[in-house]
Amino acid sequence: MERTSSLQDSSRINLSPARILIVDDNPKSLKILCDLVASFGARAITVANDGLQAKSLLTQARFDLLITDAFMPDLDGYDLVRWLRARPSDEERTTPVLIVSAHTREEEIAKGRDCGANFMIAKPISPATLLEKIFWISNNEQKFLVCPGYVGPDRRRRDLGPPAGLAAGRRRNDPASFGDLDAVLKPQEALPL
Repeated sequence: MERTSSLQDSSRINLSPARILIVDDNPKSLKILCDLVASFGARAITVANDGLQAKSLLTQARFDLLITDAFMPDLDGYDLVRWLRARPSDEERTTPVLIVSAHTREEEIAKGRDCGANFMIAKPISPATLLEKIFWISNNEQKFLVCPGYVGPDRRRRDLGPPAGLAAGRRRNDPASFGDLDAVLKPQEALPL
């Protein structure tokens, strides 16, 4: 299934037509995220003050990008992403997701990966890092996996390198072996994002 997204409108990022949902229970963090995304040209920004409000918004409208805080009361960012990835339609569940968190210990990053987020970003957020992750999502031909125990973007990409136009980053020297991951993930479907 082809995924159509306003994030893919040009070889450069054109965020003006993209519908972006930003979720954070901290008003200051929410404003910073909104200001950053608006500074990249986004105009259709919707905000939610918690995961439950975001869940409601995601059932009412389709978004091209979800940026959520990891830790919120009632429904945290990880559970929000798990819920999104379990949605019945591919259009809904393939929405790209960035999780932001002040806690980026190894176990938190693994939790973000395992829930199906595209990327985890550490707070305080660097505008360059946020833009780089949005650029990566919009320009990378990454598959979307649906298999027992995992629904989300295909993680087997270390040997592919960054998308065209993006300089090699900190993971450029990661080993290209995916034997363990391939043994665990037996995709039932692989959909282009």
